[in-house]
This record gives sequence, structure tokens and C-alpha cells, in this order.
Amino acid sequence: MTQKHYITHRFGTHYAIWFRATKSFVALAPPAYDVFSLYTGKARVGAIREHCQQQYGHLEENIPRFVSEVVSCIRHLSDRRHAAGVSLKHRLKQGAYDGPFHSAASYCIGGKSFHIRYVSPGIRFAIHPLIAHLETTGMKKQGHSISCFTANGLLAYSYRGRVIDAFAPEHSEYFTGGLRQLLYSIVYGKSYNSWMMTLHASGIIKNGQAVLFSAAGGSGKSTVAAMLKAHGYSYLSDDFIAAGENGEVYPFPAAISVKEGAAEKLAEFYPELKAMDAEPAHTGKQVRYLPVHNHTETIEAPFPVRALVFISYKREAPYRFEEVDKSEALQLLLKETWVNPDPQKVSCFFSWVEKTRFFRLQYSKTTEALEAAEKLFAQ
Repeated sequence: MTQKHYITHRFGTHYAIWFRATKSFVALAPPAYDVFSLYTGKARVGAIREHCQQQYGHLEENIPRFVSEVVSCIRHLSDRRHAAGVSLKHRLKQGAYDGPFHSAASYCIGGKSFHIRYVSPGIRFAIHPLIAHLETTGMKKQGHSISCFTANGLLAYSYRGRVIDAFAPEHSEYFTGGLRQLLYSIVYGKSYNSWMMTLHASGIIKNGQAVLFSAAGGSGKSTVAAMLKAHGYSYLSDDFIAAGENGEVYPFPAAISVKEGAAEKLAEFYPELKAMDAEPAHTGKQVRYLPVHNHTETIEAPFPVRALVFISYKREAPYRFEEVDKSEALQLLLKETWVNPDPQKVSCFFSWVEKTRFFRLQYSKTTEALEAAEKLFAQ
């Protein structure tokens, strides 16, 4: 296996490794990294066992088994039959679906017009509420034409008649994320595959820099972004953020999904929430969509990331705000991030992680989240 088959980057005591064959990441520390280094350097397994026995016999009880397990993992990650990824575009031919469509809508985003056709109420329901405030009338089929459809049992979308991507129904979150990536690409005049990464995160901006809040759904990142917006911070995006090759992020005017538990708190700053009816999101949760207009034709973008915060809301939990080391941050980040599998983009991603600061925030009061944001921008 040559250097072309994997990319490594050291973060403290750990090494992050990306395998091209499976588009997978793994983090290894010695002695596991020694096994990787020796094995990919063509050393015999017996020689690797001898080396590890001499160097780490006092740490590992069963060196032969340990080496075998690491080698097995390397072989698995080096076998393209185990490739990670959920895109099933290869199963669809161009022109796989040409109607009929259940409905359509036109939108204006960043001064550009879009016409999106939806094959069913369910697919419209997964996309339209987040951009409903950007809907316009009178454009009809003019502008950028996108079709959202099903074919061969897959969820798919096409742009100007060309299939862009397709996913299995159980991966609907990739379908909605991919469509938003397509909208990002058109708005900013970038290739669909040019992004370094997309993050399951919310973000705010101050003094030309962004702070991102990343977490699984229901952890409070949207609430914090809305709260900070009400306190004078500029809004970047909610739930989905795209980053360019240098790791700089771009604003997108998707509505903020306000969960029922946060609606009462946020209504103090956004009275319009009181008049909104909660509705089920495609995730099944009850939400209210807070419209956002943060994008014009002259907006300054992109923005460098000052910090990324892994956020967690826990009722009655003690306030906790601390910096996270790179190796732990990488493992947490990859749970909520798609990294472009192009080797150059992976190298850029590692460089971005190296220069970015990461923090962990646990809070039970919104004032605590405000305090953490103020600390970040004061540093």
C-alpha cells in the first residue's frame, strides 16, 4: 500500500488516517499506529509482533492477538468492497424520471431564482418548510430548475435534467442535506463537488468570523444560534453548513427549526413564534420555523471559523465549557460531518482541524451559552 492509498496526520499522541479505498477515517495511537506503519511499510506480521512485544509487551497482555486485530482492521479499511458512503447515484441512469410531479414552487435565494418540483407531498414536506419564507410568485419555470423524485426505490434529485445524487429512503437526511448542498453550490457559483465538507451544525458570525455549534439533533444548537442572533450576533445557518477548501463557511437563509421545548424561551425575543402553530418536521419532532433573511447579492462571504463548539443541553446540569484536544475533537467532529473524499480535500480538512480550536459546552441556561460565546470572541 503506497502513500496514495491513505493520508495520515498527527494530532498530539494520535494519528488520523484516511483510507482512500473505503473513504474511511480512523484514529490510532501507539502501539496500534506502529502496527499500521510497519504493515503498510511491507513488514511481515511476525516481525511486527516481535517489535510490539519488545516495545509494548508491558502494556498489552496478548500481543499476537492485538497485532492480528489491528492488521485485520487495516485490511478491512483497505478493501474497496467495504467502502463507506451512502450515495447510490450509480444505480440511476440520466433521465430516470420525467414526471408527473405532485407540486412545484419557486424561490429566490441570494438574488437567484429556483424552481423546484416535488414528486410527492412527503418529499416536499422534507424540504419546503425550511425555505418557505423564500418562496416567490411569478417566476414559474424560469431560473435554476431542480427536480426531487423517486426512482428504482431511491430518493433522488436532478439539476437541469441531470441526476446529481440518489439515496436509499432510510437515508433521507443525506437526501435533504445533499439538496441543500446543491442550493449552496448554485447560490455561490461553486461546483457541487468542490466543498471540503458539510457539517451538521448551526453557526453565528461576529467581526467577520464564525463560531459553529455541532451536535446531534435535539442538543440545543439551533436554540443557541437563535438566542445569539437575538443578542446582536449575525446568523450563519441552522443545522447544515457548507465549508470551502480553506474551511471557510458560507451563510444560508434556511429557517431556524425551533423545537417545542425552546419556543417559549425564544418567544421573548421572537414574538412571532407565539402566533405560529407547531408542525411535525420530517424528523417527526414538533417544530416552528423561524424565517431568516441573511443573504443578499452583496453579502460578505465566506467567513473563517474562529471555533467549533460541541454543544449539549441538559436540564439542571452543571455549566461546563472547556477546550477539547485535537484527537478527541476529530472523533467527535466526524460523527456530524461529511468530508469530501477527494484526497486533496481530505488533506485540507486535516489542515483545517489543525488550525481550528474546539470546545465542549454543556449548559442548562441560555445565559450560560451567551457567556460561552462572549468568551470565544474575546479570546
